[in-house]
Formats: sequence, C-alpha cells, structure tokens
Amino acid sequence: MTNPVLGLAEFTADWLTDCLQSAGSPARVTGFSAQPIGTGQVGATYRLSLDYDPGHPKGPATLVAKLPSNDPLSRATGKTHLTYIRESRFYQLFAGKRPMAVPDHLYIAFDEDSHDFTLLMHDLPHHVPGNQLAVPSLQEAQWAMDAAASIHAAWWGDPLLDQQDWLNGTKAVPPPLDSEALYAMFWPAFCDRYGDRVTPAMRHVGDAYLGNIKRWIDGRSGPRCLTHNDFRPDNMLFAPQDAAKPIVIVDWQTVGVGEGASDIAYYLGTAMDPATRLEMEKTLIARYQAALERYGVPQADLAGQWDAYRASSFSGMMMGVTAAMVVQQTDRGDAMFLTMADRSAHMVLDHRAVALAF
Repeated sequence: MTNPVLGLAEFTADWLTDCLQSAGSPARVTGFSAQPIGTGQVGATYRLSLDYDPGHPKGPATLVAKLPSNDPLSRATGKTHLTYIRESRFYQLFAGKRPMAVPDHLYIAFDEDSHDFTLLMHDLPHHVPGNQLAVPSLQEAQWAMDAAASIHAAWWGDPLLDQQDWLNGTKAVPPPLDSEALYAMFWPAFCDRYGDRVTPAMRHVGDAYLGNIKRWIDGRSGPRCLTHNDFRPDNMLFAPQDAAKPIVIVDWQTVGVGEGASDIAYYLGTAMDPATRLEMEKTLIARYQAALERYGVPQADLAGQWDAYRASSFSGMMMGVTAAMVVQQTDRGDAMFLTMADRSAHMVLDHRAVALAF
C-alpha cells in the first residue's frame, strides 16, 4: 500500500502516533505544534514539538517534517527539475539501507502526478547547522570528508544505480535538461542581475565555460557512485559531542550518480575561502581517500581522486549560477550564490591546468 501524501494541515496526533509506533515506539501523541526551520530555497521544513499521553512512555520531544516549498515558483522548480522525486526516492530506496551519515526517517510518501511529498524524520536537536557564508573549521571539514566517503562507498561502482531513471546523471534515460543551453541562458542573466557583484574571477571563469559545459561533463569518466550534488555546509548538521553521528548530511533533492570527487570539489570550492582551501585541500583529499579505502573501495579507484577533484572545480560555480536563477530570490540567497560562485571560480583558476583543459 502506498503511503498517502499529507500537508502540514493534515498532520494529526493519531498519524504521528502511528509513525512512531511503526518504528517501535509505544508512545501516544496527544498534540503538537510546528515551527519553520531555516530558509530552504526549494523545500519547507518544520520542527514538530510533541505532547504525549502521560499514561504511555514518552517518545522524542521533537520530530522534523519536510514538505514542498510554499512558494509557487520554487514549488514548480522542484517538480520541473525533479528535485522532489529525487529526495523522496532517496529515502525510499537508499537511506537506512547501508551505513551513511544521513537522517533517520519515520515516513516518506510521494505523489507521482503532483510531485508533492511528505517526509518525517527524527530530529537532531543537538546538531547545529553549518553556514555557507562562513568558513568551516578543520574538524568540520574532516567530518565532511568522512561523511562523503560513507555515502560514496556505500554504492561505489554499483550497476544498479544506473537503472534508476530519476537520479541525476543516470544512464537509464537521457538527461531531462540540456546543461549547455541552460548555462548559456543563465550565465548572462546572472551577470545582468548582479552587475558589479560579479567579480573578475567569476567573469573570467564563467565566460570560459560558455560552450564547454558538455565537454566538461563528458570528461569526467571515473568510477561512479551515489553523489549528493549539493554537498555544502548549509546541508550539514554538526554535533561534536555525538560520537556516533558528529555530522549528518541533509537535503537530498539533487542526489545523483557520478564521481565522488565532484562532491568534494563542490564542498571545498564553495565552503572555503581560496587561501584556506589551498592550505588544506591535499590533506583533506588524503583523508577522503583513506576513508574510502576503509569502506572497501578498490585500491585501483583511489589513485585518480586528486585529478578528479581538480577537474570538478567548476561544480560549485555551475550550481551557484543556475540555482540563483530558478529559485525565489532573497538577500541571503543572493549572498550565498555569489559567495559560492566566487570561491569556486578561484578554485578553477588555482587548478586551471586541469579545470580549464578544454
């Protein structure tokens, strides 16, 4: 039986009780309140504070629900770009199946026609979200490498990935969008919108990739695995005191199949200022490779990770440019996308021998 999709107004105490009891909790919910979390560009996330029947054992104080965006443009974008189906299918088919640094979920439902979805997860009240506009600490960056390795290694080289026609980069069906044409349309619009806020590095790199997007994508042909594709601090939760899960990766709306090094390049290229990245990147790539090896990734696949990382330098700028033009515009969103694009542009220039080898 397919789970029904519910909006926030349709949540009830009985439904929450059923979700908890399906996961083995004897708690009985008598009421709840909901508060928005964050400023998601495509999805709407809420923290649910629960009240319980005193005659039964208590369950968790809070849960987290994720639903489609309340903004019509962002909601339409979520359907058109398949972001809602990707996140839903990820939780249905991958989350919880193998050890990965991802949230534990209680309920997932998806509607094939509307692409509406309902995702209910355990809350992580002691985890603190990362901040895209700051620079991560060395410890946070190390945890990010470990988390990426757990995700990538779980389905490393698995041919079943390419049978999923909803994943980004799959071989099951042709790509739904022409990335070359999309970038050719968005890059000039991005420059027009932001004007003087587009730095010389961004303009140099942005212009260099015009007409070269397909060549860049086709040139990345290393071992394939499950990839997050928006692997950055805003999509990470940290809890240094939690030995089991010091980091959790959220927001799986861009999940796909590709080279694992692309997630690493995206993270280091967009999260760190250029000087910090240059100082830390070789050590962090070595940590990522060591973690992949511990998870059983073949030795032959590890040797090319440094070159794959450098070749993926443009990943963060590509996302910053295209995402800025398809979601609801906000002040923080503008600052975030510009920061991502500028930092990533500097990464391309730092590794130009590989990153601009068209």
